[in-house]
Amino acid sequence: MPEKWICPQCGEEALNKRPTSVTPYQRSLGMPEWSHHDGEALCPVMGSEGYLPAEPVRER
Repeated sequence: MPEKWICPQCGEEALNKRPTSVTPYQRSLGMPEWSHHDGEALCPVMGSEGYLPAEPVRER
């Protein structure tokens, strides 16, 4: 069975595909590699560059 990745903020499954909508700020930092099923970037978290999409984690 393949590994399942989730968004650490909301617990929804994360897909290893680029989001369909990103802000110009996100795009300037590099396109996120992960998205939710609805095509949105993973939930925002505070990083050194401001709010950025979360990095997925393996489901336990």
